Amino acid sequence: MSTPNEPESELNRLDTFVEKAPGAFYTIDQKENELCRQLGNGQQDCVKLKLEYTEMFSQMQKLGFFCALPMDPTLTYMECRRV
Repeated sequence: MSTPNEPESELNRLDTFVEKAPGAFYTIDQKENELCRQLGNGQQDCVKLKLEYTEMFSQMQKLGFFCALPMDPTLTYMECRRV
């Protein structure tokens, strides 16, 4: 069972993760409830969050990112780039 402060705590975790690499390209994976940062060597660094997909999307927009679905309709994650 979640506590009343859990969503705020999870939003803080998201903020901290993004602050480490604010210029990176991020993806939000709905199936895994993950926010991933794309690394230069083709790998990714991810954090699992207890947030809804829409909460992650909204928070990324508040942090100055533009998030959208990729051009390929078979992909279901959201891509986020700093604007």
